[in-house]
Amino acid sequence: MTLRTRQALVRIRAVLLAGTVLAMVTSFLAVNGVVRTAEQISSATSRAILEVAAARDALVSADAAAIASFASGEAKLAGPGQEYENRMAAASQSLARVAEFNQAGDAGTGTLQTVEGLVASYSGAMGQADAHFRQPGGELVGLADLWYASLLLHGPDNVLALLGKLQKDERAALDTQISGTRMSAGPLILWLLPPIVLLALLVSAQVFLRQRFRRRLNLPLLGATVLGLGVVAGLLVASALAGRLDTVRSSVDEAVAVREKSIEAADAGGHARLATLLHQRCGPPGCGSTVDDFRRQTPIASAAAPAQNAITSAARAVTSAGTAATESGGLPVLVPAALIIAGALTVAGLYRRIDEYRYRP
Repeated sequence: MTLRTRQALVRIRAVLLAGTVLAMVTSFLAVNGVVRTAEQISSATSRAILEVAAARDALVSADAAAIASFASGEAKLAGPGQEYENRMAAASQSLARVAEFNQAGDAGTGTLQTVEGLVASYSGAMGQADAHFRQPGGELVGLADLWYASLLLHGPDNVLALLGKLQKDERAALDTQISGTRMSAGPLILWLLPPIVLLALLVSAQVFLRQRFRRRLNLPLLGATVLGLGVVAGLLVASALAGRLDTVRSSVDEAVAVREKSIEAADAGGHARLATLLHQRCGPPGCGSTVDDFRRQTPIASAAAPAQNAITSAARAVTSAGTAATESGGLPVLVPAALIIAGALTVAGLYRRIDEYRYRP
C-alpha cells in the first residue's frame, strides 16, 4: 500500500509538471504572437500604408504645382517652382520610409524599385520641360514635355498606378497579420485548453491528497491553481489585445480615406489646369486626337482638399490605436513566469508527501 501511494504521488507530480510545461509553451506562443504582431503592425505595417498614401499625395501635389507654375508663366523665371521641389522631396522621403517599413515582401520591393526609376524619369522630363519652356519659341516643346511628365505619373502601369497596387498589397499584409492573431471562439478554446486541463489536474490532485491524507488543502498546490487561473485571465486579455488590432485597421482606413480626398482634389485641379493650358497653347487645329481625348477625360474638380490638420489628426489616431494595441502589461513575461512558479509550487506541494514514503518498507 505504501509503495503504491508513493508511485501514485510520483505519477501525479510527473503529470502536473508535464501539464505545466505544455500550458507554458502554448500560452507563451499565444500571448507572444499577439503582442509581436501588434508591435509589427504599429511600427511597420500601418506606417507603410500611410507612407504610400503620403507619397501618392506628394507626387500628385508636385505635379499640380508644376502645372500651375507653367500655366501662370512663372516657370520662365522659377521653373516648376519651390512648391514642386518641396513636394518632390516629401515624396522621396515617403518612398524611403515605405522601403523601410515594407510588409509586401519581394513583390513590394520590386514595385518600389520600378516606382523610383519612373519618378527619376518624371523629374528628368520636368527638367526638360523647364529648359524648353524658357527658350524663345520653345513653349510648345516644353508643354509637350510637361504633358509627357504628367503621363509618367498618371498613365497605365506608371507611378500612381503602381503605388496604388503597392498600397493594396500593404493593406493585404495588414489583413493577413490580423487574421493570424485573431482569437475567435475556436482558436481561443484551443489556447485555453492546456491551462484549463492543468487546473483540472491540480484540483484532482487536491482531491486525491485530501482522500488519502485527510488534509483539507495543500497550500502550494492551491497557489499553483491560483496562478493557473491567472494564466487563463492573461489569455483572455491577449484575446482583447487581438481585438484592438481591428481598431488599428479601421484607423488606418480612415487616415487613408482622408489622404484620398487630398489626392483627388490635387489631381483634379492639376488635370483641369493642364487641359486648359493645352487648349490655350495649341490653338487651331489643336494638338491632335490624343490631347483632345485627354481634355475630354479630364475629371471635373472635386471638393476642396482636407486641411493639413485633418490629415495629421488621422495619422495620430493610427499611432494612438497602435500604441493601445501594444500595451500588453508584460503578459509575454508574466504568463510563463506564473507557470514556472506554478511548477515549482507543484514540486514543493508534493515533495513532503513523497518524501514521507521514501524509506518506508
